[in-house]
Amino acid sequence: MLEDKIRERIRREGPITYEAFLDIVLYDEEEGYYREGKLPRRDYFTSPEIHPVFGKTIGRYIESIRTICGTNKITVIELGGGSALLAEQIVSSLAPGDAVEYVIVEKGKRKNSESVRWVSDLGDLTPIKGLAVVVANEFFDALPFHRVVMNDDGIEEIYVNVADRFTENTGPLSPEVRSFLSSRPLLLNLHQMSEVTTRSADVLARLNDLLEEALLLLFDYGYHAEELLLGRFPEGSVVGYKDFLLRNDLTGDLGSLDITHHVNFDHLSAVLIDLGWQKAGEIEQYRFLIHAGMLDEMMLLPDNERIKAKNLINPQGLGSMVSTLGFTKNLRCKISGFNSKTFLSPEEI
Repeated sequence: MLEDKIRERIRREGPITYEAFLDIVLYDEEEGYYREGKLPRRDYFTSPEIHPVFGKTIGRYIESIRTICGTNKITVIELGGGSALLAEQIVSSLAPGDAVEYVIVEKGKRKNSESVRWVSDLGDLTPIKGLAVVVANEFFDALPFHRVVMNDDGIEEIYVNVADRFTENTGPLSPEVRSFLSSRPLLLNLHQMSEVTTRSADVLARLNDLLEEALLLLFDYGYHAEELLLGRFPEGSVVGYKDFLLRNDLTGDLGSLDITHHVNFDHLSAVLIDLGWQKAGEIEQYRFLIHAGMLDEMMLLPDNERIKAKNLINPQGLGSMVSTLGFTKNLRCKISGFNSKTFLSPEEI
């Protein structure tokens, strides 16, 4: 059982970081929540599960990038492909043939799909020549994270301990958190908690080493640093999901409870900028989808399907809760999609 594995590790090592705890409960190969990847419509909905038009719109966007960048060959890398549902949607809107290679990077159980190549780790890939588009849909919010709290003497780390039940202890920052925050400060109010996702820096550094010209499209829940000081997430953004309900007890239902958090967009941007990437823009997901041509895709749908698809662009729902961020590396063409036009014309470049 997962609880036994955690107890044994704490017995050997003492209190463990939340990152270590989440590595077990989410990614244990035998019992972890993501041992088979993200199963469709399990515990919560992601955008591809709401309607296929989500992925089809992204596919259309990628095709437009290929056109305006004047290249035939393109590689699409999806981080955390889960069920391969999004991949199938995107590929269905890409031009057929050998000019497009689609790669899913996913530790979970492989799904049968003839249209994609599946690898379990970025280390399984060789450097990619030419243009690449990286798609990360709710990937970074699913990475294991550390938890910290601002106390009278400064920021301390929150550790998981166990006696009769799991408990929390505070202590000095672990070396990886101390190193991460030394160049990316985190300002919190007194007694405010937050998450620190040091794992993202390693993922992005390894991804950067593989790519020579690329666009990263990121769809995720997140926030900016000033929002914390204004009182958002006083106890951190961490939350559990089971059976489509929010669960506050993170140490119950181990292996069947998804544990996620909001992404610190400032930390993520800082990591990429340090690696030489440029930020192309940030916008609510529903605005990005509209700019990328989703309304045209919806016009082809029957009425009942169009109603379902509208949930993706509902400003009162998921459409504004999720943000779309774009980052580029050595991109020869100027993209948009983050304003009123999907792309700039050659005269506007």
